Amino acid sequence: MDSAEVDRSNMGEGRYANYAEIGHNAYEFVFDFGQAWPEGEPAKVYVRVVTSPETAARLRGALDNALSTYHGSFGDIRPPLEIEEEKRP
Repeated sequence: MDSAEVDRSNMGEGRYANYAEIGHNAYEFVFDFGQAWPEGEPAKVYVRVVTSPETAARLRGALDNALSTYHGSFGDIRPPLEIEEEKRP
């Protein structure tokens, strides 16, 4: 589907997510997104998306394409700690 064909007029607030958990059964996939902190506090889930296996497969394809484009533009994705260590003198 072309993104120009999507109605986003009822879209809610965007939330940052650095935590994701995925579950599934024979009929659906469940994606939980939230935020986790390194201090040991439990992650807080803000959004749950429930979808069909077919839509989950299309999401995987879209994510594969986006990651490929990202790699072409910015190189490998590295953990934040590794990047911070490179910045140190």
